[in-house]
Amino acid sequence: MCQTIMIAANDPNITYLLQRYAEESGFQTVSACHGRDVLALAHRTRPALIILDIDLPGTPDRKVLYGLKAEATTRDIPVVVYSCMDESLEDWGEGASDVLPKSVMYDDFVAVLERTGIRFSRQESHG
Repeated sequence: MCQTIMIAANDPNITYLLQRYAEESGFQTVSACHGRDVLALAHRTRPALIILDIDLPGTPDRKVLYGLKAEATTRDIPVVVYSCMDESLEDWGEGASDVLPKSVMYDDFVAVLERTGIRFSRQESHG
């Protein structure tokens, strides 16, 4: 059975790019484009990893993150914050597992998977 990565982003181009990277690494994907949908979708799909765009509309990013970490069924899912700002993991506190820059390349995506301990099949490097 294939693991799932949830991509929570409101920009369809970003969602598409991250879906391609995830699928090339052997994952299925589900996506949410609004903050209020993230928790419900995480409950239904139990993804191996959530990539949370900090520009997601509807609910403040930290509230979405803390909501995921407050629920017993989603608390252990690694959440990677997707940000264009120069933020570190420490800026997000205990809730985030990693930070992925918005100028993401496939190798950046793979490095996040490796750091979070998610098992995957690596493809050839993309420029």
